[in-house]
Amino acid sequence: MHKFVYDTKKPLGSPTGFRVLAIVIILIITFIYIKLLPTTLPRIIKNEESNNVLFYPFFLLIVPVICPLWKWINFNIIHYKEFYALKKVIQSAQLVDYDDKNKTSIFSMRQVVAGIKVIYEKISNGDIEISFYPNGIKNSDRVRQLTDRLQEAFDLTVISVDNQLTHTTYVLGDISSNKKEVNNDDF
Repeated sequence: MHKFVYDTKKPLGSPTGFRVLAIVIILIITFIYIKLLPTTLPRIIKNEESNNVLFYPFFLLIVPVICPLWKWINFNIIHYKEFYALKKVIQSAQLVDYDDKNKTSIFSMRQVVAGIKVIYEKISNGDIEISFYPNGIKNSDRVRQLTDRLQEAFDLTVISVDNQLTHTTYVLGDISSNKKEVNNDDF
């Protein structure tokens, strides 16, 4: 089953969460050194053990880097076609509120003030279920009017199945496989 969550405000995850993860890993490394140094340092001084042993705990710092990297790989490589179709829908429907044009982020991109959260899930029967959560965007009513844009982007029939104040869920499927034909005997 294919499923991913795309948040337009924080596409690679919460920076605060990664900072907390990095701090926790630094504390773990410190604890390892507290336990490791009294026994290992005398052996390194006597040349009985390599000093590389002191560098191994620092490899744990790779974990906070891998988390956003894995999200990027998931969006841009594994779910490439679906992700870019969703981005096309989001941009054409103007579902992201940006800060003024003069304020940019580190990578010269406009800063996002409010954005939507999208949950894409491929259901077991082959249909696709996409939920849009407005998360405080100015024109949150646009989330309820995406059937035409989704149909153009995915080239599938779109039905709005759950329309609530907090989110709207669409089901995309191919109705040509479910179509029923009428012949002369039915009349």
